[in-house]
Amino acid sequence: MKRAHCNVEMIDRSLLGKYTSIDIDHDIDKFYVSIKTGKKTSVLGLEVDETKKIKLNVKVCPKCGKVEMYVSPNDIKE
Repeated sequence: MKRAHCNVEMIDRSLLGKYTSIDIDHDIDKFYVSIKTGKKTSVLGLEVDETKKIKLNVKVCPKCGKVEMYVSPNDIKE
């Protein structure tokens, strides 16, 4: 279990965004990190690095409020 610098077990939480009327269909409670796969792909005929989106997770210390963001190592390997 991850512990904050104040030695209290951190708890899982979510990042929340605020949507605008323009982007009302966007998942505002899901944030992602883009990771290069090492492969190439084609976008509009141009070769670019392929990436995959990995969900960003958050832990918060209930005592001091420290926030840490992380991705699951298993998601990186897939």
